[in-house]
Amino acid sequence: MHISTERLTALLTYALAVVMGWLGKWNLQDIATLLGMVLGIGMFLVSWYYRRKTFLLLKSGKISQREYESANR
Repeated sequence: MHISTERLTALLTYALAVVMGWLGKWNLQDIATLLGMVLGIGMFLVSWYYRRKTFLLLKSGKISQREYESANR
């Protein structure tokens, strides 16, 4: 199934219009709340990713326990 460029851009335009229409009913406080939640979840995921990476490095023996504890303060 091949989607032409015109159909793809039309789909993206309609999707963006729906999102913008949905966001148009929100006030500034609602947008700030949503942005805060998104940033909080993003920071949680970044922190989880790097803590997991340092744990895997410790488990494989590439870093010491001291380096692991220093990275996870």
